[in-house]
Amino acid sequence: MFNPKNPYNQLNHLPPSNIDFKNADLLDLVIEARTQLAELKGYSSSLPNPLLLLSPAIIKESLASSEIENVRTTMIEVLENQIFLEEERREPNKEVLRYRDAVMWSFEKIKKLGLSTRLITGIQGQLLPREITGYRQQQNAIQNPKTKEIIYTPPTQAKIPECMSHLEKFLNDTSQKMDPLIACILGHYQFEAIHPFRDGNGRTGRILMVLHLTKNHIISLPILYISGFINKHREEYYQRLLEVTAKGKWIEYIKFMLEGFKTQAAITKQMIFEIMKLFWELKEQIKEKNKAIYSADLVEAIFSLPVISPVKLGKILDCHYTTAARYLNTLVNMGLMIDKKIGRYHLYMNKPLTNLINRLES
Repeated sequence: MFNPKNPYNQLNHLPPSNIDFKNADLLDLVIEARTQLAELKGYSSSLPNPLLLLSPAIIKESLASSEIENVRTTMIEVLENQIFLEEERREPNKEVLRYRDAVMWSFEKIKKLGLSTRLITGIQGQLLPREITGYRQQQNAIQNPKTKEIIYTPPTQAKIPECMSHLEKFLNDTSQKMDPLIACILGHYQFEAIHPFRDGNGRTGRILMVLHLTKNHIISLPILYISGFINKHREEYYQRLLEVTAKGKWIEYIKFMLEGFKTQAAITKQMIFEIMKLFWELKEQIKEKNKAIYSADLVEAIFSLPVISPVKLGKILDCHYTTAARYLNTLVNMGLMIDKKIGRYHLYMNKPLTNLINRLES
């Protein structure tokens, strides 16, 4: 009998035995979600420089994921703050940028570490670099944010190593007969139910989902904007997780998450399409109107870093910062950049791209 105030030490290992994976509605949703994700993968894989996508796309995911934790800022402010030194950034922007860095770090490390407990604890360390990280050493509980009533108590700290070891085996089991998308969704529930850390569980769990999709070649880059769906349907998301624990409602939870993957794959694909359409338009515009400063590296720099400084651009282009400043001022005169002074920083903002980002945020 589930009691939210007692540690949930009876958490079963995956996979659950009571799921009908041949459920027709479930299979239809898997096909729909896989179709959208395949289109997203195909589109992003065909781009000449996929790294162009990572900054705007991952920061957008980072913003939504942080908002779930009640950390609020804006895309433009985060882009500005990434130029600042760490100690000069506002705390909300630090958290968003740490999430972005954790995504990038884990996307690189997964090639060597796989979906391992080392990778998972490493993600938490990237998110919380100034705190004691690793498995929690005391009991915690999850409360209803409004009523403060305890709605779930994770397994005791003594159970965490065993639970995480079994989760690691499940995530890396290549003999499974279920679709990897369903395995990803089951793994997400299990991680959230174990709640292995004192802090950073939600953010780590959401990064882990996207990494699972990249490891299983469902998407090629960690750019799926899944937190946008969770944030929009936050109450239902937590309710679905809780109902798996309390009532064994796996099918309802899986369907909800499949709908999220399908929806967010389509949204992410549209976001990428609009960013790349603008990229090609600006590339041609600069090439036609000012060949003296044009280079592919310059255009790629102002897209991968929509807010940039002359010093940073100089490093990217391997030129003196005064030359970089001349390029940026030329783009200002063309109406493509805005120069902005914030404290001791002189920043240049990609005007068309930041306008697009603002529209995508609203």
